[in-house]
Amino acid sequence: MFLRMAEPAIPSAPLTLAVTGHRDLMADEVPDIERLLRELFLSLLHRFPDTPLRLLSPLAEGGGRIAARVALELGVELVVPIPFSRENYERDFTAPGSRDEFRELCAQGTIVDVSVYGRDERATETEAAARSLAYAELGIFMCEHAELLIAIWDGKVTGLVGGTDQVVEYHQFGQMSAAPALGNRPARVLAEDDTDLVFHIVCSRDREGGTPAEGLTPGSRRWLIADPDRIEIPDIPPTFVEMVDNIGTFNRDVRLLASGVEPNSEILKGWIDDLTEHGGVYRTARFFACADHLANVFGSRHRRALIGLHVLAVLMGLAFVAYADLDMAPMIYLFLGLFAVGYLLYRTGSRRNWHRKFLDYRALAEGLRVQFYWRLAGVSGKVRNDFAYDNFLQKQDVGMGWIRNVISFTGSPEAGANSPPVEVAIDGVIDCWIGDPERSGQLGYFQNKVLLHERHVIRTGRLVGLCLWLGIATTAVLAVLQSRLPDVAVNAMVVAMGILPLIAAVREAYAHKNAEHELLKQYRFMYRLFREARFRLSRTRNLAEKQTILRALGEAALDEHAEWILMHRERPLEPGKL
Repeated sequence: MFLRMAEPAIPSAPLTLAVTGHRDLMADEVPDIERLLRELFLSLLHRFPDTPLRLLSPLAEGGGRIAARVALELGVELVVPIPFSRENYERDFTAPGSRDEFRELCAQGTIVDVSVYGRDERATETEAAARSLAYAELGIFMCEHAELLIAIWDGKVTGLVGGTDQVVEYHQFGQMSAAPALGNRPARVLAEDDTDLVFHIVCSRDREGGTPAEGLTPGSRRWLIADPDRIEIPDIPPTFVEMVDNIGTFNRDVRLLASGVEPNSEILKGWIDDLTEHGGVYRTARFFACADHLANVFGSRHRRALIGLHVLAVLMGLAFVAYADLDMAPMIYLFLGLFAVGYLLYRTGSRRNWHRKFLDYRALAEGLRVQFYWRLAGVSGKVRNDFAYDNFLQKQDVGMGWIRNVISFTGSPEAGANSPPVEVAIDGVIDCWIGDPERSGQLGYFQNKVLLHERHVIRTGRLVGLCLWLGIATTAVLAVLQSRLPDVAVNAMVVAMGILPLIAAVREAYAHKNAEHELLKQYRFMYRLFREARFRLSRTRNLAEKQTILRALGEAALDEHAEWILMHRERPLEPGKL
């Protein structure tokens, strides 16, 4: 069951928090817990003004409801993941007025039913164990969809299935020792991450022996990072700050440059008339459209800056040759002026991060493209968060974790589950995503790119060769005929001897910055990959086999795109290396 709230007019990716905590809290400690929660929310809202907050709380009695009330008081969006149907879940609320409070808070949030395995329908003799497993699955769901976990916890490790300590363990280490069949994500276990942060509010429990773990004081708080020794840190780590700042920058760029962008024909091809009817994929498509538009904007700015710097390099070379060889003294001022213009262009592009934004937004768009088609084809989109960039660039570049988190948000179940039937959608996915040799879809895109870059490589080779041979020929003619040529001709040939190799070198440098040879190899590889996928899909009518091929295709496309990003990250604007 998904009760979905309306999508905002302008897409905005949030910082998602989740809360786990004990139910049997001491009444006299509740004000301190509320104060610490309010301080946390306010500090995050102040520190990251362009990144809205979103809280996942199952509204269990105790810590979950306290956090939800404080969040709603401050205008934070509330998402309510529940482990069973509402009726079944409410069976666990026995305190007077508890069910009424639960229903009141639910009315102010978006409900997500996480009971995908039907554990609440199992036989009564295993009901207690089944409910514990469902709570463990609920904890996993929250950790996989949140960047920061709030733990209202006594700090003790009980090892109970679905317990608070187990949720903290999963959030930090990707494992849940009490339920290994549920809580194990090998891709995350050994990889550095930027979403393993825990804000621990120390509390007591209203029971015998309910004091906090040794060394902890009720009403205190601490930040924990993923370390076996539970290392405390004084504040949010820099990598986390960078991640949230990047999300805020994306939101700001969407507002300034892509606020009116809607899902376009590139991924739909007129196949779905009204995408808003399919909430499960609409949010992903909207964010794809924004990211794709921003990637084009900043890619265009970066390319213009790159071309401008190389043109300025040629003009500076001309000015220098004219000054040095033709005794044209004013050319030194032109040289300095061109240098100043080039430096200003370089500083503008670097300060506004045109290159980084182009790469990041292109990476986000490609991840969303894969997720969009995977969800329509039934490849992913389960309540468990197996989204397209689950570990994309996680080991190579932790700083790009914000991209994974935005994709995680766009694929969140509360966006709605009413996608077209997979049996109907999968053929449309094949036609729109892969396309055909008539230059539609990705197959046509890569075919066009291969032809375009082949021309670029050929033109670069011809221009470089022509400049070098003309330079050599000019030098030879000058060596033989210098005494018989007029001064004007000699001067012209001297200028040509200086400028022709410069043009060749600058064109080679531009080709290197654009990675023309490497891109041609990658585009050829991707064309063969999509062509092979199209061939294999044409030979099967089995739905599961088609989904397997599409998953493999998406993973290969993302791996290749990772190589593209890492390659281009080594080629920023650097005028000093022209």
